[in-house]
Amino acid sequence: MSVRCAVLAALPVALAATLVLRGAAAAADPARCVRAARTDRATCMREAVERCNRNFDTGLQTCFGPGNTCVRSCIANHTRCLDNPQTNQQRCRLSCSSDEKDAQGECQSKPDIQACRQEAKQKALGCKQRCTATSVPAKQRCNDTFDDCLNGCTG
Repeated sequence: MSVRCAVLAALPVALAATLVLRGAAAAADPARCVRAARTDRATCMREAVERCNRNFDTGLQTCFGPGNTCVRSCIANHTRCLDNPQTNQQRCRLSCSSDEKDAQGECQSKPDIQACRQEAKQKALGCKQRCTATSVPAKQRCNDTFDDCLNGCTG
């Protein structure tokens, strides 16, 4: 089993343990507990991806021999290349969330609050999907450049 698979397989156990530890707090305020569980899951997933990426980078360096400056350069350039599209995607998604929050606030004055809230959620989802789709071409260019760089390291 790969490290990535092992990490992903451990996620449900970690999440279950988190929920068990919340125990009495969950009974007191289920909505707060659900939000906390979602936040914990997002943090866990982000940390797992970061850990897997570090393992991948280390594995790549092992493939080409210790101290291979070409591979280190490819990894550094790839990280720099991804920085801008990822930052733009995060900013875009934050803007979508902000717009959703504003729209949810306006729902208080609408006759059908639930329909208004659902519409705000749907708009935010579409907005976030557009943010992701917009970032894909730039990320793909970074990945293609990274692959070309690694192929150049084989030499």
